[in-house]
Amino acid sequence: MLFVHALFAVQERQLELINAMFTTVLRDFCHTIGNNWNTILDCIETGKIPDLEGIDHVRESLERYFKADPKRTAELRAIETNAPGWFTKVWPGLHTAFAISSGPFVMPVPEIRKYIGPDISLNTLGITCSEAFLALPYDQRDPSLYKVVGSDEIIEFLPEDAPEESRNVIQTWKVEVGKRYEVILTTRDGLWRFRLNDIVEVVGFDPRDGQPIIHYVQRRDGGLRIANEITTEDQLRQVVLSASELLGNVSEFCAAADYRKTLPRYAFFAELQGDIPTSASSAVAEVQAALFEQNDNYRTETLAGKIGTPVIRVVRQGTFGEYREWKVRKDNIAAGQIKVPTVVFNHEVLEFLEERMIEEFSVLTTATS
Repeated sequence: MLFVHALFAVQERQLELINAMFTTVLRDFCHTIGNNWNTILDCIETGKIPDLEGIDHVRESLERYFKADPKRTAELRAIETNAPGWFTKVWPGLHTAFAISSGPFVMPVPEIRKYIGPDISLNTLGITCSEAFLALPYDQRDPSLYKVVGSDEIIEFLPEDAPEESRNVIQTWKVEVGKRYEVILTTRDGLWRFRLNDIVEVVGFDPRDGQPIIHYVQRRDGGLRIANEITTEDQLRQVVLSASELLGNVSEFCAAADYRKTLPRYAFFAELQGDIPTSASSAVAEVQAALFEQNDNYRTETLAGKIGTPVIRVVRQGTFGEYREWKVRKDNIAAGQIKVPTVVFNHEVLEFLEERMIEEFSVLTTATS
């Protein structure tokens, strides 16, 4: 539970580094501290851990290390929590935060910066899966760049536009700059060979050892389709980024097919960093224009009357964090392993999001100057 992590973290003045798997989890951590600030301070002052669901089996161990600290509490109460970068007042020695911040995980970064400020290093992590470590960050100035690692596992590549057959799989030294590939992994334990469904683009080679430098693009099977078009995860992300400012800065989103109307359409569920601005009503037109620019087939099918005007469904703040907590309880898996899919097909997940919707925009209007 993030509250427990937050409680012990805030109590520790000497904290220097924060490590989360994804920026979405790091953002949830920031929100947990900000939204529960007074409760956390009361706990630190009294040395009491509140009654929390799911900690009964570890409560005794937690309480052994959580002691009342009135001096620390007084120091924390003097901090202005509305000031940009106020986490540096909570932890004067904080210098680095680690979290994957490429691909879909780039969107929460501006919101995280409000907490940690501009000077704390936000370093991305490598590309990993349960079976192997695939790539290391190549340049922390660009979190989307990774270097394929030489390891005991065998990493191969299937060209994105090639027939999905084993004879088209190529070795690391045969990839070409500018081309996209699906990563194929063979494990050292058992020599199991399988597809990861991750699409990467080769952007160069490390001059020191010749290993490919890659840019993570998207999941292979993560596109959205209604008619004779497929809009990829990367295209959907670019569409939302184009309308983010009009909406009030999107911190997290997902998309789904919406069949509530006679004419099916794309639905974007968006969580915003702040309040909904007056410019939000013009975001639908921006989303439509961006979809036309990103995907010619989408434009053709829309103009042919097969796809309706997209709809933007704003959900209340904290919705995607609640989704991760819900998945933890429902599926009994670690919070760090939960990723909100860019495209949602599961009806239970859609119902979860719809219950938290606070406003919907579906009319094509343009911004006025």
